[in-house]
Amino acid sequence: MPPVKASVAAVQQVVAMFVGCITPILIFSTVVDIEDSAKHYMISMALIASGLGTFLQAKRFGFIGSGLLSINGTSFAYVDLLLRAGNEGGIALACGMALAAVPLQFLLALSLPTLRSIISLLVAGIVVLLIGLDLIPVAGYYIASDLGNGASWHINAIIATLVVLALVLSQLSKYPMLRMSAPLLAIGLGYLAAASFGVMQWPSFSTEQWIVLPKFLPYGLAFKWELLLPFALIYVVSSIEAIGDLSATARLSGMKTTGIDFWERVRGGILSDAITSTFAGLINVFPTATFSQNNGVIQLTGVGSRQVGFYVAGILVITGLLPQTGYAFSVMPSPALGGVTLVLFGMIAAAGLRMILEAGFTQKSMLIVAISLGIAFSIPTQEEYVAKLPDYLSAILSSKVATGGLVAMVLSFTSSRQPAEATEKATEVPPSETPTKSQV
Repeated sequence: MPPVKASVAAVQQVVAMFVGCITPILIFSTVVDIEDSAKHYMISMALIASGLGTFLQAKRFGFIGSGLLSINGTSFAYVDLLLRAGNEGGIALACGMALAAVPLQFLLALSLPTLRSIISLLVAGIVVLLIGLDLIPVAGYYIASDLGNGASWHINAIIATLVVLALVLSQLSKYPMLRMSAPLLAIGLGYLAAASFGVMQWPSFSTEQWIVLPKFLPYGLAFKWELLLPFALIYVVSSIEAIGDLSATARLSGMKTTGIDFWERVRGGILSDAITSTFAGLINVFPTATFSQNNGVIQLTGVGSRQVGFYVAGILVITGLLPQTGYAFSVMPSPALGGVTLVLFGMIAAAGLRMILEAGFTQKSMLIVAISLGIAFSIPTQEEYVAKLPDYLSAILSSKVATGGLVAMVLSFTSSRQPAEATEKATEVPPSETPTKSQV
């Protein structure tokens, strides 16, 4: 592609994923209450890690990478557990647990048939639904947060409402790129609204740094055995989601979604995610994953060239190296962030519901969903009871996502339904063409 056309396509991709990439850092920094310097650093590093992951996916070094325009970014799937680890041990424990569990993703990538058999599309959908439902109250926390400067409650409500309306109206627009750029436009409106009410605290940009470079474990690492299983479960679900995302990218790009070559691409894509998450942990930022929303950009623009991935990676790395990026987004008005995350987290829950429906909503699957959601929102909400349990049980049962996900997995295993059936249906791969472990 000509450089100008490739650059325009890359900017479109970045606009669609930028807010989603840095939002987990903004949420973590507020809930865990880390220093501003750490927040600025982590925002920059999240962009640099995303740039590396996008480059690995597009370039495809041997068996690493998918060779597709697959955009990588910080994943919302880990937010629930990262917040818990952060409250118990700060950045060190959050990154330490992410690093401790990432070897599982390497193993899953090297054994794809096993991955497709241990967890079905139904189980993945239940976990994604739980992630969205569990994060929605976080959006409410931001909407209700005190803005300071004597701001009253109605200012928060007005800013959040404007942001939500901007998102909703842009999604109803007939202009595709307006829909894709909706999060950035909505946040921009939130900044302007906060400034007009006099509650916007603009960054000073006074820094001696010209660039922000990655540092090796600047905040250290920590580990707790009881958190290992919950983190491992999310890596399994993230890998299942990657199969769906890469399948969609390949299909939209005119590539085959059957046969050995396709599954080698999927293996390379999951390996790329695992490598990028490892790099992210070593520079004290959070795990990454493939972004499904960028497939919508490919569908709308008709541009699926992996050359665009190189441009996207360059843009992400450059913006991450600039210290002003971290400063600018670290002062985002909390009601603006709350309005955006309210819609984003709701969409995550809706995506989980869609996966459940795609798996086939039979009487048996309905029971699995009902029991999983029931247990997820019953036992974990009883904090005094959970606190009395042994540490290894408390770590699992205090998380709605981990509890519901494990229950769903056990019920799926014990049912008579074939676990791989739903996943094969979603990726359109006939059982006869599924590669064996030795072939992959």
